[in-house]
This record gives sequence, structure tokens and C-alpha cells, in this order.
Amino acid sequence: MRTSPLKDQLAAAGAVFRERHGVEVVSYFADRRAECGAVRDAVGVTDFSFLRVFSLPEEKGIDFLDALLAGNVPKIRFGRVLHTFLADREGFLVADCFVANNDQEFIFTCESIVPDSELDVLLADGGVEPPMKDLTASHIALSLDGFKSWEVAKKIFGPDVIGLPYLSIENYTFDGEPIRFLRAGKTSEFGYLMIAPVRIAPALFAALRSEAEQHGGRLCGVNAHDDLRLEGRFFNIFREGRSVRDPLPLGLQWMIDFDKENFNGSAAIRQRRSAGLKQKVIGIAAESGCAALRDGAQIFHEGRQVGEVVADCQSYVLNQLLALALFPVELAYASLPFRLGTPDGPVVRSISMPPIMPKSLTVKLDEM
Repeated sequence: MRTSPLKDQLAAAGAVFRERHGVEVVSYFADRRAECGAVRDAVGVTDFSFLRVFSLPEEKGIDFLDALLAGNVPKIRFGRVLHTFLADREGFLVADCFVANNDQEFIFTCESIVPDSELDVLLADGGVEPPMKDLTASHIALSLDGFKSWEVAKKIFGPDVIGLPYLSIENYTFDGEPIRFLRAGKTSEFGYLMIAPVRIAPALFAALRSEAEQHGGRLCGVNAHDDLRLEGRFFNIFREGRSVRDPLPLGLQWMIDFDKENFNGSAAIRQRRSAGLKQKVIGIAAESGCAALRDGAQIFHEGRQVGEVVADCQSYVLNQLLALALFPVELAYASLPFRLGTPDGPVVRSISMPPIMPKSLTVKLDEM
């Protein structure tokens, strides 16, 4: 099982670990309310070394990645990041991906729901040696997220970070080593992903932690990130992605360039699209006091089972349970009442997502 290069430092800070798809991740440091609240109100630092990270030379990497991924890689402008996915030959999700055009290289990251060995086989599925350098073992990935995360990033890397648009990449240094720095959070608050050499990992981790704590923040685990992604309606391959697998009912058409001739799984995805969308994932909210809105719960309408919960979270902003559920398309719109668990179970309602207003939207970085 792959572990983080920062495991000793994380354990000393109180991390509780678990396995996820062949990789050890930090579940939590404290209770979820504290960690979610840190991101919504201040800043959280999370070890993202579960990512697979690759570097590809621009000349060879552009065609390789474009044939592999659903998005259009040649259209990525210098300094920008493409958010897309990797599918298997049947068109079912394998990894949630970023591709960054970083001068003479592409940086390619994967949040994968298959073990490393299976992902490696898929990347080499075309019968050619992938033209990439695997940075996973030699680098760490740290995520900085939250309402005040820009203040921490500014303190450590300088005021330039304020001007970075969402889905962009810049290069900085820390302790004499290069940092690939992406503005690419998935919590609906400001977010930054840092990819750094292992040599400086302890020092960078310590600096981010110290600065975050000075701004009222703390260390966070992936459990809190799962809740924050759902609450902010950012796609999470480890929750609804793993449950549903099909990008079409998940609403990931925006990650696909259907004008491309081919990408991994494109024939199967196009066939399902031509047949017509029959199911769709939408948001669901429980009434106050309902504790049964959990992953796997059945949803009923007029006495018959019509949907199933595919991901859930506790929203500490709204103080209620939220979920995503898979419905037939004719029922997949907001403001409908349903019954949970049984035909006479508690009432839940479909809602527009996201149901919260992120604090980060109140900050005008261009005026800083």
C-alpha cells in the first residue's frame, strides 16, 4: 500500500489513517465540524499525496493525453489547467484529472478509484510506452483550501498568488526547490494545490501548518473534503463517482469535448448518449432531525422506489443532512417531495445545488 512521504509528520500531528483504493490517506485529525469549519471560515491544510502525479514533455505529451482523456488537451493555453476525466474502454470513470500546461511540460494529476497497478496498465493500454515521468514517489501534493487560504499562500509564496485565476498554474520556489502551484480547489472556497519535491516536504508542511494556524485554520483530512465537495457541489470521484461510474448521469458532460474524434471510452459514452439519458444525479436535503439520509438509502415517490442515495454529508453551514441521489430524469428536478427508506418514511426534498453561499465569493482578490 502506498503511503504519504509525510506520514511521520502527519502521525505526530494526530492523523488517523485509512486505506482508499490501495493508498493510505488521512481520514481526519479532529472532528468533522472543526475541520469543515476551518475551511469555510478560515483555512485547512490537507495532504493530497494520494494523487498520482506525472510530468510529460509538451511535444509528446499533447497527443498522448488528448487520446487518453475526455477533454481537449491541445486547447489548454499556457499557464492554464484543464479539469477532465479518464475512463476505461467501457466509458466508466477511472480517475478525476487535472492537466496543466506548464511551459515546456504538462503536469497530469489523477484522483483514481483503481489501485496504482491498474492505473498504470490503463495508461499503457495503447501499446506504447507512456511518454511521462512519474512524480508520485519523488513529490508530495498538499492542498490549501478555505476562505483565508489566499492569505497563507501570499505569505509563503508572495503577492503574485492573488492574481492567479481559477484553474491556472504558476511556478514558485520554496527552500531553493521548485513548486508547481495550481489554483484548483474543489471545496467552493479558495483552493491551491502544491506539488513539491520530497526533500522539502517536511519544511513546506510545517510552514503551511504554522501559517494556517495563525489565520485560525488547522490540518484537515479527506473525510472533511468529501463533505465540503458535496456541500459545494464539486464532483467527487471517491463518492458519487465511485457509486455511479457513468459520467453522463453524473452531469460531467462539461468535462468532455464531443468534437474530438476519440478518447478512452468515447465510443461507449457516445452510444449511451445517443440512446438518451435515463437517469440523473441531483441534490437532496433532509428535514431537521432526520438522520437516515445516508449513502445507499432508497427514495420513494407515490409508493414506489424511484431513486437511491449515492453520496451524503452533514452540512454544518445549514445544520442538516445533504445528499446526492440517482433519479429517473423525469423526476430529477428541484423542489419535489420524496419519502426516504420506505413509502411512508421521512420526507426529503430535491434541491438546487449548491445550497450554500461560499464565503470566498465575498472576497474580491482583484482589489487586494
